[in-house]
Amino acid sequence: MPPQKFLFIINPSAGARTTGWIPLIEEFFKGKSIRPEFWVMTSHTKAEQVVEIIEQSTPDKVVAVGGDGTIKLVATALLNKKIPLGILPAGSANGLAYELGIPENPAAALQVLLDGKARAIHALSIQNEICLHLSDLGLNAWAMKRFNKGGKRGMWGYALVSIQALYYARTFRLSLTIDDNNWKEKATMVVLANGTSYRTGAVINPDGSLFDDRFEVVVMKQISIVETLKMLIRSRSFDPEKLVIYPAQKVRIQCRKRIPFQIDGEFRGKVRFVEAEILPEAIQIWVPK
Repeated sequence: MPPQKFLFIINPSAGARTTGWIPLIEEFFKGKSIRPEFWVMTSHTKAEQVVEIIEQSTPDKVVAVGGDGTIKLVATALLNKKIPLGILPAGSANGLAYELGIPENPAAALQVLLDGKARAIHALSIQNEICLHLSDLGLNAWAMKRFNKGGKRGMWGYALVSIQALYYARTFRLSLTIDDNNWKEKATMVVLANGTSYRTGAVINPDGSLFDDRFEVVVMKQISIVETLKMLIRSRSFDPEKLVIYPAQKVRIQCRKRIPFQIDGEFRGKVRFVEAEILPEAIQIWVPK
């Protein structure tokens, strides 16, 4: 049997570790029936280029080496294809890898590529791009804007701007159309949630799953220390006067003013309108057994 080919697509500027991935991966697979190939991204890499590289390589598995933005870019190229996507977490937060139980230790994450299994996850189509994990309007998107401007990276940097966001949070008015139902709300944040939690460990969507046939629209109506503590201790009994969760197949959000917006950790500016719908079983992703 010929060796399997794994194509590693590496973001050299992701997170704190920016060098040494290729020799580490080569050393790990030495003597194994795996042939690793490598392609290093630039700051200008587009999904179309990734599609071309994958078509040229014809790999058995594609592995994104980077954070949520890198994973999203590679996943876009693999949308509705049978080639599974593996992950080596190398970003600042690694929210999707955390959600899937993929370890941040490089050797342990590489072992998952050998011992794990492929599972289909759903994605969201939002403003002509995909979302794999969490998107939101409001306070966390404001934090992402500050975080992406630079300064302290990693989890501590993310935690710092999250605390600042709580201080600067403002309520905004919006109209929601979820499937065929309409609501008007006031909120400090609205989350379009495939997964359950942010990388900080805060569980924003306790009943969510990447493997089901729906996503959740989480409306945080007001900042509450009690509700925030519930997120951190994984409580499921949120006060509906402060936080409400709607299951959805599609959603249309209209805001009275322009609100900060992010998709999978990438700030997308201020918007007044967001429309999203589920893409069922969109990506085959390699996860721990």
